[in-house]
Amino acid sequence: MFELLSGSAGNVLGFKIGEHITAEDVRKIAGMLSESIAASGKVRLLIEIEGFRHLEPEALLEKLRFAVEHAGAIERMAVLGNRVWIKSWVKIGGLMTQREVEYFDRSEIEAAWQWLRG
Repeated sequence: MFELLSGSAGNVLGFKIGEHITAEDVRKIAGMLSESIAASGKVRLLIEIEGFRHLEPEALLEKLRFAVEHAGAIERMAVLGNRVWIKSWVKIGGLMTQREVEYFDRSEIEAAWQWLRG
């Protein structure tokens, strides 16, 4: 399950990822990101993780396909969560991809939006 966040506008998009995300969810998110990339060239992305525990294998493959194809178009990414392991993975991901990636506690959503737009 996912939800497009109300602060999304232009090339700044935010998604709340719920307990269970499917391959179809990943395809829908990828489609929205692709449209924004086509219109703007680059996107800034906010991902709010809410109780995420399960990713279907097919969803992981869809996510990896999108990442390989569009990684250069993601200019900045903010990840909101409330778990230490998420913060650790965000830091590692930022180092590996050479992208601007920041972790925020879920209570800091306004700060995350400001950082993305800055």
